[in-house]
Amino acid sequence: MRKKGATALFVLATLFLSGGPVLAERALPYFATLRNGVTNVRVGPGVAYRVHWVFHQRGWPVEVVNRFGNWRRIRDNTGDVGWVHSALLTVRRAASIRTRDGHNVALRAAPDTEAAIRAYLAANVLVRPKSCTGGWCAVEVTGHGLDGFVQQARLWGVYPDENF
Repeated sequence: MRKKGATALFVLATLFLSGGPVLAERALPYFATLRNGVTNVRVGPGVAYRVHWVFHQRGWPVEVVNRFGNWRRIRDNTGDVGWVHSALLTVRRAASIRTRDGHNVALRAAPDTEAAIRAYLAANVLVRPKSCTGGWCAVEVTGHGLDGFVQQARLWGVYPDENF
């Protein structure tokens, strides 16, 4: 009996020291957000690679398209790709508004094209999607205390057929 207790203690200590059990990786691709206000995006997966560009907005959505060790290859809303360390990303969801032909996007009171318009959102306005179904997402406009519904196709940070 004493040996079982020692074995269990060893297993628990090993899990604690290793950072816990290995969690299954998310299937690629997936959306994530930037953890910091300033994020270097590199041309390759490591600090030895030069900085390709720098993000200056915490919480900006990016699409993770590949991984190499602790590095993630990301794509931004313009289609540019580069590498960031996984510690610089969070799985908290965010999305930015995508406009067509420079026309702002209606934030509606209900998920219907005839619902009352609460606001018009310009390109790249940051929102937090709460849920998406039937081609509409319930969103909160980040930092403005405003919420409503946006057509799913008008968001970068949510896949067209994604429901949650």
